[in-house]
Amino acid sequence: MKLLYVTCDRHPSPKGASVRIGLTLDAFAAAGHEVEHLTPAHADDSPASGNFLERMIAFRSRTREWLGARRADVVQFRGLWEGVAAVEWARRTGARVIWEAHGFPSIELPYHHPRLRGNDRLWAKIIDEERALACAVDGVIVPSRTSALFVRRMGVDPARIAVVPNGVDTTRFVPPHTPPPDAPPFRIVYQGTLSPWQGLGTLLEALALLRGRGLAELHVVGPLKASWRRTLRAHARRLRVHHALHLAGPMEQRDLPPVLSTAHLCVAPLAADPRNAMQGCCPIKILEYMAAGRPILSTRIAPVEELLVDGDTARLVVPGSAAALADGIAWFLDHPAEREAMGARARVAVESRFTAEAFRENLSTALARFVPGSP
Repeated sequence: MKLLYVTCDRHPSPKGASVRIGLTLDAFAAAGHEVEHLTPAHADDSPASGNFLERMIAFRSRTREWLGARRADVVQFRGLWEGVAAVEWARRTGARVIWEAHGFPSIELPYHHPRLRGNDRLWAKIIDEERALACAVDGVIVPSRTSALFVRRMGVDPARIAVVPNGVDTTRFVPPHTPPPDAPPFRIVYQGTLSPWQGLGTLLEALALLRGRGLAELHVVGPLKASWRRTLRAHARRLRVHHALHLAGPMEQRDLPPVLSTAHLCVAPLAADPRNAMQGCCPIKILEYMAAGRPILSTRIAPVEELLVDGDTARLVVPGSAAALADGIAWFLDHPAEREAMGARARVAVESRFTAEAFRENLSTALARFVPGSP
């Protein structure tokens, strides 16, 4: 089967979206499909400057041009911006069209561009485009049951929705031969972006509550958007925990396992906001923590509970509560044997459900549903 894959997220890049794109490309290849991929990293005429909307509209135009020169059985896309062009092309050519739906601009744009919040006309247009797109495609692939419910509320028939959780390479992410020494400074690792929905501000407040113990340091690994980096550092200074905050910047996935192996604790303090609790997600960071066999502290929100079990494979606490996060951190630091046992159980759990092989099987099953006759 000939398949065109269009992603407004850059690939390769150090973000979780790129990890999912790589898994998808690998799955297509393993199934024997002929695949061509368009991403902004490969679009030579994609503008390096301009605001976000200008860049996305330019990528939509680039997608129209790229698709217009091709024929295929299926086009799969990830975002609203390229999706409109993909649906237009599929209608002209008779190809099947699939939306791999993750980030919805109607939900995520306010975090990235707060000044757009007052533009009601723009917001109404974006919401209308999302709903029209959701109803026009042959199938919608989402990463979690929470995301599936969100798409259903947009009017999509459940028969056209497939849940394909993220996967992790369990041969790359492996538990350390020996855990880090049970002695301070205890190393807390967060891997991911600094976006507001990640809950890092609350995590810093938790560290401030533990400041008197002087035991922990937070290592943040991931892309450092300038405005969010400044905000996080300023917050750390106000709380007087800036000496315990270490921002490592983006890192290639192949370089992450050694970092995780040094962690006494890995964290995912996600907020219970519309981006996480309503739109849904399947945090790749959590799967990587699990595969690395590290103890995990996260917040109790629906998408996380699809991956982790409180008291078994992780400790899950009330979202948005610095006190709850502080109590969770203190428990892990005070119970070294229990935290290592919990990390070992997380490794077993990820091997049973969220491997790269499981991802390939789930994606193949979804394609078979939406594209009759596909292998």
